[in-house]
Amino acid sequence: MNAQSDCFEILVSSSKDGSIQAVYITVRNNKVAKTKEIVEDTLLADYDRRGRLVGIEVLGPVKIRRLTPLVEQTQRRRFARFVRQGAPGGMLLAG
Repeated sequence: MNAQSDCFEILVSSSKDGSIQAVYITVRNNKVAKTKEIVEDTLLADYDRRGRLVGIEVLGPVKIRRLTPLVEQTQRRRFARFVRQGAPGGMLLAG
């Protein structure tokens, strides 16, 4: 994995009143080829053409432990720490 593909970034979409509508966590800077619904109307995962996770979209409150299994085993601990430290409260819950 090169340095460009090994990144985490959190993007937050909010409404005019400031309420959070969605959170997108970038895992890898690759083009999305396929999206899978992990939790109906709440959690989506984007994958590249080789089946590698590109990003996770959170549309409603979800526990962090629902996200970490989507990430490669070698990145899970760092990913969980990053999400706990950088995610907005209310959308990504401890546990």
